[in-house]
Amino acid sequence: MPSELDLRALEALGWGPDFEDAYQTFRAALSPGEQERVTPVRVVGVQRQTFQVRGVDGEQEARLAGASRHNGALTPAIGDWCVLETASGSSGRLLEVLPRRTTFARALGGEEGKRAGAVRQQVIAANVDLVLIVTSPDLDFDLERLERYVLAVQHSGARPVLVLNKADLHAQADWWVEQLRSLGPGLEIHVTSAQASSEQDAGGNQGEGLDGVRALLTPGVTLALIGSSGVGKSTLTNALLGRPAAPTGEVRASDQQGRHTTTSRTLYAVPGGGLLIDNPGLRDIAVWDADAADFEDLEALAAECRFRKCTHTTEPGCAVQAALRAGEVSAARLAAFQKGAARRGRR
Repeated sequence: MPSELDLRALEALGWGPDFEDAYQTFRAALSPGEQERVTPVRVVGVQRQTFQVRGVDGEQEARLAGASRHNGALTPAIGDWCVLETASGSSGRLLEVLPRRTTFARALGGEEGKRAGAVRQQVIAANVDLVLIVTSPDLDFDLERLERYVLAVQHSGARPVLVLNKADLHAQADWWVEQLRSLGPGLEIHVTSAQASSEQDAGGNQGEGLDGVRALLTPGVTLALIGSSGVGKSTLTNALLGRPAAPTGEVRASDQQGRHTTTSRTLYAVPGGGLLIDNPGLRDIAVWDADAADFEDLEALAAECRFRKCTHTTEPGCAVQAALRAGEVSAARLAAFQKGAARRGRR
């Protein structure tokens, strides 16, 4: 068992009883000598062949153990808790990925030579508690894409939080906020101006619109940011950290979009508590699990429509449109459902 001091250090990184139980179960199967060489660590950086990990002994580089690469074991992702085998004079080896609390993943299309339509999973982040879905009031704003983000985050087990960044681009943000509210009841929404905030923070001020976001970052809580390139995720990261940790790009005058600057996933410790993951811009998302991509509730409503081939637009007796008018279905979700039905030829 880790000492009380070590336990506090691990808890600050997001450690909990579930990870402790899994770690001790794995450790119990090792020989006494092997047990002395292992320790739990969290993946805080991912490169092509190596991983940056952090534990009670600080941060170090590690590689995936050869046996793990060939026996179908999970590949570590940013945020994963792993069992590290230390080795003197060389990088440590990651022997095991501990069971994940949450898994935020997207589906990628089938590769050349694979079965047509096949998809594979790309894990974007693991063990994330909150996901900030960042957008801006400009040409990037796309409710259908934001709906996919919300669904993907909810399916991961994390809680989605919507952030309308770059609010300083418009004097009134009310219209944009109302559009975000249409994505579903109960979704938390924050309006920020991260660029202005980071400049103000340099002068010692709190920044504009970030207090509510900062309040989400409590000790041990892991928060990730997703959204298209240029919506200000890296600038928001720097504002929350109070230092220029993530590179930012200039804003194009033509569409107020920043150039893509984040090229790898990194987990940062936030002053005052909490952990933050910055992700490369995700222009589009497809939900990995087919159940999350389905629209079972809308399919059930469609079965109640008066006409068997109802398009859920202007037909009388449409149960889906009735649910939309009653506020039980969001306009963005209905649009995604109709688009998917059109692709499948079921309209």
